[in-house]
Amino acid sequence: SEKYTVAFDTPALIRTQDGAQEQSKDKLLKYVITPDAIKEFMELNRKWYKEPVDEDGNAGDWEFDKTVTEKNESFLLEAAVEEAAKDNMKIVDYDDEFCKGKGGLVYGVVVNLTRKWITVAFRGTIGSTDLMADRDFRLDHESLFDSEDDIFVSGGKPGTHMGFTTYLCDEKKGDQDGRKCLDRILSCVNEEFKSNPDVVGKDFDLYVTGHSLGGGLANLFAFKAAQLKANNDESVKYLPKKITALTYASPCVGNDDYNKEFQYLEKKGNLRHVRIANEQDVVPTNNIIPPASLAIKGNTKLYTQNGVNLFLHADKELTVDYRATKSSGSQLKIPKSLDFHMVTEYYKRVELLANKKVY
Repeated sequence: SEKYTVAFDTPALIRTQDGAQEQSKDKLLKYVITPDAIKEFMELNRKWYKEPVDEDGNAGDWEFDKTVTEKNESFLLEAAVEEAAKDNMKIVDYDDEFCKGKGGLVYGVVVNLTRKWITVAFRGTIGSTDLMADRDFRLDHESLFDSEDDIFVSGGKPGTHMGFTTYLCDEKKGDQDGRKCLDRILSCVNEEFKSNPDVVGKDFDLYVTGHSLGGGLANLFAFKAAQLKANNDESVKYLPKKITALTYASPCVGNDDYNKEFQYLEKKGNLRHVRIANEQDVVPTNNIIPPASLAIKGNTKLYTQNGVNLFLHADKELTVDYRATKSSGSQLKIPKSLDFHMVTEYYKRVELLANKKVY
């Protein structure tokens, strides 16, 4: 493949890990990133990018523009950044330091001072490394349940998706203390609730979110944070009592006994999950059928969904249900199912006028 040398204008606007300030062991970034800084970086560097737009006028991911053409008109994505700038929002950490184009665990931690929440956001699938994680449905019975105190419902054997769990529980490359990715992120978030003067004592909420693979990671991360909170663990001492996951197109991430643990934490008030899924999106399903099942490790029949489900239809009001696990065969529509999985399709359905009264 061709390689190019790109000289971005003022990269320090969004790449703050290279600043002079001493680096926290819990963060990659040394300074916060604001929407205004992102917008300025976009304006200064439009010539390096082009923005594909689909037939409905929705913007896709930016692509490298080999022609390096100056552009005076704003990209559609810049309008979204302007909208975000209406809130007093700051990215306090964003870590993709050891991830390449084929994937890897990527997350951000955002503080919204206007709406009084902190959000952990996980990126979805982008390449072959992520796809290898996606397909590993073997059950991990240990990583999130490595002591008796981690299991609240007796008699069960909770297990979680091996691929997603490994992403979270692998050692974080470059971490000073050799911690798991999960533990480092939790430490970052706990410190924000403990020490950020804009947050302390102001009843901020904690949300965890993501699309597809990112949704699966959000489910597991929220669960582990709630599990630790229920056990009064020091690592989450300053987190609020309730952790809320808001996921889009999340695959199933655990078996029935994992769901029992999940429901225990729901009933205790430590955990909430709003799971948004599109009708005819096959990714948030179980019992995956051929030919896709031929690439799967493990038994997808053992998996189930968690939380409140907002099931989005293409042209009518959404359906609200609880758990509502669906089989892949019931949602498969060749060749459109992957189109229904895209973020742009989720955005379109979320914004349907018929759904506004439900929100």
